[in-house]
Amino acid sequence: MNLKNWVVVFDLDDTLISELEYQRSGIASVEAAITSIYGIAFDGHIQRALDDGVKDIWAWACQQLGLPPEVKTSLLWIYRLHSPNIKLFKGVEVLISRLLSYEAKLAILSDGRSITQRLKLRAIGLESLPLFISEECQSVKPQIDRFLSIENKWPQCNYVYVADNSAKDFTAPRSRNWLTLGARWISPRVHYFSDQPRAGNQPDQWLDRPSMVLSVIASSCK
Repeated sequence: MNLKNWVVVFDLDDTLISELEYQRSGIASVEAAITSIYGIAFDGHIQRALDDGVKDIWAWACQQLGLPPEVKTSLLWIYRLHSPNIKLFKGVEVLISRLLSYEAKLAILSDGRSITQRLKLRAIGLESLPLFISEECQSVKPQIDRFLSIENKWPQCNYVYVADNSAKDFTAPRSRNWLTLGARWISPRVHYFSDQPRAGNQPDQWLDRPSMVLSVIASSCK
């Protein structure tokens, strides 16, 4: 199969990686920093508080440590700037390898902070792919700007967007007649979104396994 004329664009969180896995990695990093900086054993404390339903875990941590609530901003930045211990979700690495072997063009289009998202991509070995991150491009989904940028970079191609959030991910690419595929393979997740039909915001197809992306593209080539 030759996919030279196909551009496959991936969302990042809960599409290529588990956002919950990233969250746990970040919390563990903050706990380790607290132990190192303040000399207080804090391993597992913040994670247990979150699991117990604490909403503002950073304010909670400050309270437990006897620190002013303003310190929670510093804890949050440790979380955002840590080097995550994460991996590609099962089956995604094989999918990407196969797409590349068929000469498809690949890119990442993700909302988020530049450094945070790039640290995630470095951790999973995809930092060399073209990146369209909202903070860098000054555009957030469902705005159309980054999708148009991809069309300008690779004109006159077939375009696919693989993402997970029906609240914002699919409106712009659908308006450009892209093939839109919903990633429903990661569970549990930090945020849950409905896959019930609502006009304009659902993908062309929801998929339960990464391997199905290639199957749908192959069918579209016929």
